[in-house]
Amino acid sequence: MINLVQNELIKWFRRPSFYVMSIILIGLSVIGVVFTIMMGSMMDDPNQGQEQQLGWKEQLQQDNESLKMSMDAEPDREHGYLDRQYALNEYRIQNDLEPSSENSVWTYIQDNLGLTSIITLFVVIIAGGTIASEFTWGTIKLLMIRPIKRSRILVAKYLSVLVFMFIFFFIFFVTSFIAGAIAFGMETAPELLYMNGEVFELHPLVFILFKLLLSSLGVIMFATIAFMISSVFRNNSLAIGISLFLLFTGAQITQLIGMKFEWAKYSPFANTNFNALIDGMPIVAGTTIWFSVVMYLLYFVLLHVVSFITFVKRDIAA
Repeated sequence: MINLVQNELIKWFRRPSFYVMSIILIGLSVIGVVFTIMMGSMMDDPNQGQEQQLGWKEQLQQDNESLKMSMDAEPDREHGYLDRQYALNEYRIQNDLEPSSENSVWTYIQDNLGLTSIITLFVVIIAGGTIASEFTWGTIKLLMIRPIKRSRILVAKYLSVLVFMFIFFFIFFVTSFIAGAIAFGMETAPELLYMNGEVFELHPLVFILFKLLLSSLGVIMFATIAFMISSVFRNNSLAIGISLFLLFTGAQITQLIGMKFEWAKYSPFANTNFNALIDGMPIVAGTTIWFSVVMYLLYFVLLHVVSFITFVKRDIAA
């Protein structure tokens, strides 16, 4: 199995596209420093000190009063984000934990977490082409004549996709960490995580790794969808095209449908963004973390079953 995975990795390491993807990711991770500094300069107001007459505790108490009024005004509506913000403010007040407004390597990495969408894009391209390209280029027959079960080849290809995902996340974290440490320093302030009605105080490194773990779940799901499409359609351009279409439109279409129909929460695209669920902003209202976990696992298994059937059972010439 290890040799099969290595073989799949070597195929992509020999392609210029992998290095182009890596360079783009490195460039975006580093260039964010410039935008962060520019945004900080634009937000610096010389009259800010005169306008802020309240201490940070008083400001948070005032914010919580506004949050409470908003929640009381609509008692029948779910207030996931408002509940989260209220609980975080209360925790800071009770534990004398002042919010930090200074940039650091940790805040810079958090600001860069949006680049995980670029990682998703790259991984989807790789997953969408990993099987279909073999049929497009006619190399699938070279794989089939080897004394190796098709199921092992399928698993090796999927594992190679996950390895590339890990490589891209590693590149993102290392380059963002180095750029952020050089530009903003290593100042450390605890981060707060709100889950299941409780607030947890975490080291920023642990908090970021947790966020990256949640982001990777979304990447894995989209990679699995692309992998299944690649196995079904067996055409490189078509598989990647459909995969990218679903990546860019799946969540938006699900969100629009969810405004009128509750059943939209059963869509796979409503149950991939776990960071949004933690932040109290699900794509479809009423979606809970545990519901998304169950739906995620069901779709994960279903997609792999379809991939297995189409790759292992279908005739190669079909």
